[in-house]
Amino acid sequence: MRPFLHVISVLCLLPSVLLASAFLALGHAIAAGTLLGFFEQLLVMATWLIPWGLLASLAAFLVLLSAGFSQRLRWLAGSCVAAFSIGSVAVILAFDSQPLSLGQLTFFVPALFSTWIGLWLAVSEGPHTKIARPT
Repeated sequence: MRPFLHVISVLCLLPSVLLASAFLALGHAIAAGTLLGFFEQLLVMATWLIPWGLLASLAAFLVLLSAGFSQRLRWLAGSCVAAFSIGSVAVILAFDSQPLSLGQLTFFVPALFSTWIGLWLAVSEGPHTKIARPT
């Protein structure tokens, strides 16, 4: 049951991480100042992402997903999911120029669900819960 919850939390995390990544990439490209600089930065990011960034992202995703199936590493995977979720929501809120509306809050429900599951797994599966007690 707990590995299944971890998989659900990772899948709920993906939309907010992808949106936060897009915000960071566009913010970096917009900081170039000119239209030519904007497109140059987008081209530089695309040339890096195609061979290495997508491969590294896929590898990190698979490591995070597979760590949830190990009873020893599940607490660490849950902590990473919670940290990624909190970080992506913070990036999205930092780059948002309008006040939050009810429609925008519904987008954050999967990220909050992912955070809750990740923290629950970190606390319930943590190394402090497996302390051997003398008899």
